[in-house]
Amino acid sequence: MGSVLRLSGVRHSRGGIEVLAIDALELEAGERLAVLGPNGAGKTTLLRLLAGLEAPTAGGVELDGVRVAGANLDVRRRIGYATQRPGLLSTTVIRNVELPLRWRRLAAGARRQAALAALERLNVAHLAERKALSLSGGEAQRVSLARALAVEPEVLLLDEPASGLDAEAHRAFFDDLESVLADRATTLVQVTHRADEALRLADRIAVLTHGAIRQLGEPTLVLRQPADAIAARLLGYDNVLAVDVDQERQVLVGGVRCGITTTLDPGPAALAAWAAALRITTPGDGALHAKVERVAQGPGRWQLTLTAPQTLHSHLPLDQTPPRVGESVGVDIDPAHATVIAAIPDNPFG
Repeated sequence: MGSVLRLSGVRHSRGGIEVLAIDALELEAGERLAVLGPNGAGKTTLLRLLAGLEAPTAGGVELDGVRVAGANLDVRRRIGYATQRPGLLSTTVIRNVELPLRWRRLAAGARRQAALAALERLNVAHLAERKALSLSGGEAQRVSLARALAVEPEVLLLDEPASGLDAEAHRAFFDDLESVLADRATTLVQVTHRADEALRLADRIAVLTHGAIRQLGEPTLVLRQPADAIAARLLGYDNVLAVDVDQERQVLVGGVRCGITTTLDPGPAALAAWAAALRITTPGDGALHAKVERVAQGPGRWQLTLTAPQTLHSHLPLDQTPPRVGESVGVDIDPAHATVIAAIPDNPFG
């Protein structure tokens, strides 16, 4: 089956400033794409172009070969869009979910049946007669998603769908979303600033910053080998360090070899390492010498902040006695949980 969504030569500007530049992007039928980027990266702009709510300044966005912007209602109705803010009307939940079906001139009985089915799928059918503005944040997010799903869209666009939810509500929301999508060949584009959300549902991840895609690939590959320091930070690496590669392709942190080799050419580079990759040893034993700046108890672990001389972050099990603040320690970096990537001159390391 051919691609459902295609962007080609897309450029979009606001107030004379270019906010999105995507040369080419294709999504196959039923594919799930997560767009990962910080605030202001252009994620919502991308969704608005995909939904046909705005036309790109240049280039085109097509659904099965038809330009979405300015297309007839039959084309636009194939796309469901759940915005970051639920935007529910001051009426009942059921009437909110029925709204797009009303626009399609569906008979009243069929509207109600489809709306209730969508609410049921997201475990909020019991709220059908409640006033929408009385809902909690999590309930409102589910109703917003039910409204987008009620039209049985071929393409579903999700803009930070669980933003503002506490940890438990966030986890439950994605559990239900995953269940809803499990038996459907819906093409999904989800934008988020959270790596855990991007990794959960996606077939591919697009890392978007400053309106451009820095990296695109399968989640495992993107996670294991970020394109650069910006991508590594977005993916949640605890340590992203400025390093150098010597003539023997040994990686140097602060001029000291850290025991990691690379295939990159000699010169400046970056080292991305999970906190679990940093092993604390007695002073003089580790490849690096560090000073403990902070010790804090986190969820199921001790969280250590070190300087060596760059800032390092390490995790220790709670049953292990952590070093004291001000203590000198040795640090080894496990190559299995670290990766050497290209440095980018326009992105200073903090």
